[in-house]
Amino acid sequence: MPLHPSSPAEGEAPASPPPLNPSRVVILGGGVAGLTAGWRLAATGRFRPVILEREPEPGGLARSLHFKGVSTDLGPHRLHTEIPEIAALVDSIAAPSLYTIRRRSRIYLQGRFLTYPPRLGEVLAHLGPLRCLRFGLSLLGESLRPARGPETYESLMRRAFGPELYAFLLRPYSAKVWKTDPAQIHPDTARVRVSAGSLAKLARRWIGREAESNPTALRQFRYVRGGVETLVRHLREHAEAAGAELQLAEPATALDLEPTPGPAGWRVAAVRSGRTEDHRRQSDAVISTVPLPILLGRLLPPEPGLASAREAAAGLTYLNMIFVCVIVRRKVISGENWLYFPEAEFIFNRAYEAKTFDPAMGPEDRSVLCVELTARPDEGIETEPDAALAAEVIAQLGRTGLFGADEVEEWVVYRLRYGYPLYALDYRERLARVFDGLKRISNLLTAGRQGLFNHNNTDHSMYMGLRAADALAAETPAPAAERWYAEVEAFKHFRIVD
Repeated sequence: MPLHPSSPAEGEAPASPPPLNPSRVVILGGGVAGLTAGWRLAATGRFRPVILEREPEPGGLARSLHFKGVSTDLGPHRLHTEIPEIAALVDSIAAPSLYTIRRRSRIYLQGRFLTYPPRLGEVLAHLGPLRCLRFGLSLLGESLRPARGPETYESLMRRAFGPELYAFLLRPYSAKVWKTDPAQIHPDTARVRVSAGSLAKLARRWIGREAESNPTALRQFRYVRGGVETLVRHLREHAEAAGAELQLAEPATALDLEPTPGPAGWRVAAVRSGRTEDHRRQSDAVISTVPLPILLGRLLPPEPGLASAREAAAGLTYLNMIFVCVIVRRKVISGENWLYFPEAEFIFNRAYEAKTFDPAMGPEDRSVLCVELTARPDEGIETEPDAALAAEVIAQLGRTGLFGADEVEEWVVYRLRYGYPLYALDYRERLARVFDGLKRISNLLTAGRQGLFNHNNTDHSMYMGLRAADALAAETPAPAAERWYAEVEAFKHFRIVD
């Protein structure tokens, strides 16, 4: 039955849409957004959603890796949220597994590890007062100059930190992480991901005047014992207990559309899935968390009315992530949660040690350091063989003094597609075209990091799942897609706090 009813006659009150069939709501993707959406829908008592996950285990980007007796998250999934509803949800489903960690991080700069976030005295001693003075004068001079040309990531960062500090530290790190000239990156990247905010904010932190409600970095955070897969397990258990069904190793292969009356144009009539045979599920509504280029380029049919949205989605760039995990014969390697490597001589961006988050993630005599790299699809280090890439990473880590080559016991390389959305200068225009097309499919909502092409953390993805479920379940005359795509701009204001 269509979600979009015919338009009411003039003067007539709009009729509510017919109720959704509880067994015909399909969620594409069993990451935290999909699992949270499934739990929310099932918990209403009105739905029994089916969650289709292409991998043999749920979690999406929130997963843990196990090998040779050690474990590590793919990305350090600390739990911090400024969203009260998500804080309450996490407490309700994972309370026995939660505990608090005091943050310990360092940054490697000019041959030495420094405390991160940086401490004024340590920075002055290492870089010298004259260079630090130049940083300050450079910022002052930049603040007195009028803005030149359209704003970009580079222009915003130069204005926030000054040209000298930007050129010394921030530009090489940004170019390495994003694999793009920072002048070609949208300023939203800085607003969302650069938690330090500006040199002035760092100065306020140094003199103890940082606002508690808007921190530049976390001093402590929560974590789940056993890694992020523990949180995923709790989410899965609660979703299934509420009535959601999770189908693993069951990738969606196509969405069948049918025309509807009214301005929307179409609705999803069925979802096809399966690795070996085409299973067709009739659907009254679909929540998708798959990357937008896959949704529009592979799953949806080539309807002419979606051509502009399809072309726009094809031009969105996601960076791949590569994790090189190195087992070292030591009880502790660094003792730090995070290590940052901003200089261009290192091919990796940061590293983290799983046992500093949870000592049970490794045996007494060994620890694992997981190193994170970003790559454009089919370019650069993405095409380098695993063995050569691991050897290069291990050699570079060794030069920092973290460990000796004879202490390395084993390594593993794990590659992940669609890791980070890359905010090119035209990304907002492309997303607007994508959403203009998708809102024509009255019962299809897209959510999550990949589904909304949005920089966010685990808590943000969970919140997107909740909000998508609420939009679907709301009993109003407006079609779900129309209401949903009017709301998604709010998710662009999520802020990443390191």
